[in-house]
Amino acid sequence: MSVTKNLYQKISAVMKDIQYLQKDDNVSTGKSGSYKAMSEEKVTQTVRESLIEHGLIILPVAQAHSRSELIDRDGVLKGYLSTVDTQYKIVDIDTGQFELLASSGTGADTQDKGVGKAMTYSYKYLLLRTFAIPTGDDPDKVSSAALDEQHEASKRKAAEEDAKLLPELKAKWQTLAGNLDGFDDWHGKQHKAGITNQIMNQMLTKKMMDKKKEAV
Repeated sequence: MSVTKNLYQKISAVMKDIQYLQKDDNVSTGKSGSYKAMSEEKVTQTVRESLIEHGLIILPVAQAHSRSELIDRDGVLKGYLSTVDTQYKIVDIDTGQFELLASSGTGADTQDKGVGKAMTYSYKYLLLRTFAIPTGDDPDKVSSAALDEQHEASKRKAAEEDAKLLPELKAKWQTLAGNLDGFDDWHGKQHKAGITNQIMNQMLTKKMMDKKKEAV
């Protein structure tokens, strides 16, 4: 006579089935290199097989999401960061017994795919945490360090490119004022206010165009 397992026994059975998952993906962080990661496809495929075998299903039953703008230091919109908070229900199809589970995720995108990325992240980590599946070293620590390095490199490059505009700024200032008197003071105040040479260049260009219009 077979004994019907309850929900928690089935969850335990899934945990016994999947002892470990090895990272199968390489995520590039630009010039700073890459790091190993676990793909959502591998997690879902592996856990799905065990869920089917033991008569378990997982359903998303509620979700809230928000989106915020990703703006760089120059005030330029670089994309959007979407965050989803999802409630799932894990159900034993033999007994109807269920538990509610919660998971969150974030996804960055320049268009409209942020929510989908966040949902994928949320579901992947729901499976990994619900069934306590080890994957090796924490990828977040590695990726954070790599992304920090990449960010610093980007800042240095942007600063170098911005500095190249200084001679052009001086030339435009001299064209407008007839000399460079007051330039250093003006440039220092703008820089202190967080305004880049690129924006200052645009400001001086506009003044030159306005001056030409007035002369006509």
